[in-house]
Amino acid sequence: MSPVRIPDDEVNPDVPKVLCELTNHLACVNCVRWSHDGKWLASCGDDALVMIWQIRYQGAKLSSSSLGGDSMSAEQWGLVHMLRGHNGDVLDLAWSKDLRYLASASVDNSIIIWNAAKFPEKSAVVTGHSGLVKGITWDPVGKYLASQSDDRTLRLWRTGDWKEEKLISEPFKKCGGTTHVLRLCWSPDGKYVVSAHALNNDGPTAHIIERTGWKTGMDFVGHRKAVEVVSFSPHLYRREGSENHGCVAIGSRDRSLSVWLTNLKRPLVVMHDLFTDSILDVSWGRDGYELLACSTDGTVAHFAFTEKELGVTLSGDSIDELYMSTYGTKRATSSSGTNQTTQMLIEDPELLALQERAVRASNGNAAPPTSAANAVAGAMGPPVLVTKQIESRTSDGRRRITPVRVSLESNAVSGPPLPFGFSLAGAGAKGKAAAAAATPTVISQSSSLLEKRTDKQAATLDKQDKSASETPSDSTPTLDKDVVPPITSEAAPPSAEKQGPNIAPSVDKLPPPKPISFEPLSANESSTPPDSTGKDGAKTGAGQKRLLTEPALTPPPKAKRVKKLVTKTATTPSGPGSSKQGTASQPSSSHHPAHKGSGATPTHVLDVPPLEQTIVVQLSSGATPTTLQLDNRSDPICKLTCQRGGDQVQWTAVLPSPALVASGNQCMACVACQDSSVGVFSSTTGRLLSARFLLPSKPHTITTSGYHLMVVTSSAHVFVWDMRSSKCVVQGTTFAPMLDEGMKLQSSWLCRNGLPVLVMDKGAYTHHKDMGVWVELWNPAEQTEVSCSQFALGSSDSTPLDQVQRAGSGVAPPQELLAALRNAAPNRSTLGYLEGQVCRSLCLSSPLEYQHWCRTYVRFLVQEGLEARLREFCGEFVGPSGSSRVVLGLQKQAFLRDFLGLIGENPSLQRLYRELKDSLDSESVL
Repeated sequence: MSPVRIPDDEVNPDVPKVLCELTNHLACVNCVRWSHDGKWLASCGDDALVMIWQIRYQGAKLSSSSLGGDSMSAEQWGLVHMLRGHNGDVLDLAWSKDLRYLASASVDNSIIIWNAAKFPEKSAVVTGHSGLVKGITWDPVGKYLASQSDDRTLRLWRTGDWKEEKLISEPFKKCGGTTHVLRLCWSPDGKYVVSAHALNNDGPTAHIIERTGWKTGMDFVGHRKAVEVVSFSPHLYRREGSENHGCVAIGSRDRSLSVWLTNLKRPLVVMHDLFTDSILDVSWGRDGYELLACSTDGTVAHFAFTEKELGVTLSGDSIDELYMSTYGTKRATSSSGTNQTTQMLIEDPELLALQERAVRASNGNAAPPTSAANAVAGAMGPPVLVTKQIESRTSDGRRRITPVRVSLESNAVSGPPLPFGFSLAGAGAKGKAAAAAATPTVISQSSSLLEKRTDKQAATLDKQDKSASETPSDSTPTLDKDVVPPITSEAAPPSAEKQGPNIAPSVDKLPPPKPISFEPLSANESSTPPDSTGKDGAKTGAGQKRLLTEPALTPPPKAKRVKKLVTKTATTPSGPGSSKQGTASQPSSSHHPAHKGSGATPTHVLDVPPLEQTIVVQLSSGATPTTLQLDNRSDPICKLTCQRGGDQVQWTAVLPSPALVASGNQCMACVACQDSSVGVFSSTTGRLLSARFLLPSKPHTITTSGYHLMVVTSSAHVFVWDMRSSKCVVQGTTFAPMLDEGMKLQSSWLCRNGLPVLVMDKGAYTHHKDMGVWVELWNPAEQTEVSCSQFALGSSDSTPLDQVQRAGSGVAPPQELLAALRNAAPNRSTLGYLEGQVCRSLCLSSPLEYQHWCRTYVRFLVQEGLEARLREFCGEFVGPSGSSRVVLGLQKQAFLRDFLGLIGENPSLQRLYRELKDSLDSESVL
């Protein structure tokens, strides 16, 4: 710029006027833009190409004959990247403030966002305009990208997901496509966007759009023809006695240029008839006091301003303070790198306060686990140059060398170009330090390393390269390996150490679960069939007595035998709050022909318990336990005797058929007989609560929980009744198809709400009372992939789902199933697991677990930024007016309030946060 600023240098032949001429474009060049650090130059043209240039040599006159000319150039610039992607003329370019992106606008109605750290990679292709896109500009805060098109709209796009934030069309409805470009611009404080060609009362204007609410009530007027270009100075200014203000230059087709200060109602200066044709582009100098304007007539005009005219520029610290007070973050600059953009700007005051509270709360805790989204964002730094060559040999012995990436020139200038004539010899210490800082050290790659590898490794690397090239760019990122539970050694795939599990991080602030182990029965403790010899040498059959004690709320670790005179005592695994009959051990399912539901005599799929002479059932425990003794020795009747404390008889009763199984609790005692009848008595008085009723087949097990009674028949049917109201909850639903598939029944119990649970060797199931089907609660795949205690609340009578899955985790799946799982699905998606837990807890009508799993699921979606799923799930708790506002006795509004606290942890979801907050507020008013 020396020949332009200084008249003497203009006539000095030793001062070059043209530093370099770049002639690689094949058609008209429409736009050139310097990067904010001065290192790169981007250009675009009618050849549909975007080119990135970098200086190679400077400081000496070089021949440009290699470029097709005979003139001498003071600098040499090289083409480092050629970006292809548009299908038509490229009209405008814009670098983001942090130099992370380069945006290009084209007549193909699209905007391409290029990843500046990994040229020519595309970060996004923004579509939505229905006309030629003629101008783009970045929000200096880093949250939005604005574009203007011939479709008479100005659109604002969110940089978080590249979706449309706002469409503005009112000021442009009557505009015609008469301009070559529509270069709009954002003010340096981020508060305003000034558009190009707009109309107000049929007069051309540059419309002002406020960031707050995107209001369009102001404009710059005065030009006689359409405005083509708007350009703000990169600085904010201050005068004595006035507030901070900006400066904007506006160029029009009327060949005039106007310069405005934002604190004045009239322009600072208007320059008419500068050119003989329309003004095409305007650019400010880095200091904020120089202005260049160019026209389609091929000329460029230079303007110089003083501090007295514009004011004193604000320092960087003052601008950062302004940004902090307005947006809660510092401005995005080229020196901030990618760290600035990874932190989403928060504009909602409530969400900002929520974030600040979260930061203060986490200061005393360990650093939270890094999410996959942050890991991916952090990886988008400058590319690292490869400094290794890898040598491999093919099967026929030939060498294969992977070449090293080589830079343009070993002595290329990697920093921004220095002013012409700058000499280190004549510069002082400060000048040399500044030059050293401005010119980064060039890394030489002449010394490359050789690394040998085998032919098998080379083939594996080729496959990995091929699969990496075919992988979509929007594939779901895997979770961080440091925040996942380890895979158990039994179920881990062979490559588990290399791959790492795919399990979500644990939920904060959850009480640690109590460890419960379920060990398999030993050979001495296994089920003994009738008329077989047990460990003590006695036969199980006539002359033996059985006793069942009331089980604890959690399943005991083992089923044990205790020898006491001639009485055998057994405690069988049972669910929370349920009691079962007293067989020595639960009869296992046998391989009889499956029951098909036809014929007068049902086929026995499950074993029928053997007939014992005496059965003892414990109804209550404590200092004075209550027991029920069943005596089958007076064939063909059965005598019932209820005793308290071992010798005090409370009541007696008689049944006309010998008893096979019995169960009871403090509420009632139930007995299933050999003739397939069931009798139900009050545990306190012995009063008959219901007339004896018949089962479709002989009983297999019987279980009670409160006033709920469950019977599993030998024909694989399940019945559940509410004896207090004499209603059937589950009416003879069969699970014989499960047995047809080779499953074996391990145990069965009742939840406190009366829902039956069947634990098979290949899964656990409950009956859905509304759908009328068996619903899966657990499967062996989860045992091989997920540690259920990683997310669980802990075992209690109010967490039936946790009880079921802990009982299931003690069931060893068949080896063939484990092998199939390793081959087909070595890692189950955490997302699917959490969604399944939400549905299962709702099916079991467990409010505590449902609330816990909903919160866990929402936290996972927030951490991974899965807005679509999160929006859909939260929408179920908003719902239309008049719908049920309660789920499992809990208010849906309470769920939403809890979800908002989690959603506020991810700033990229602030739009969803505001929508849900507004819905919640409106419902509260109603």
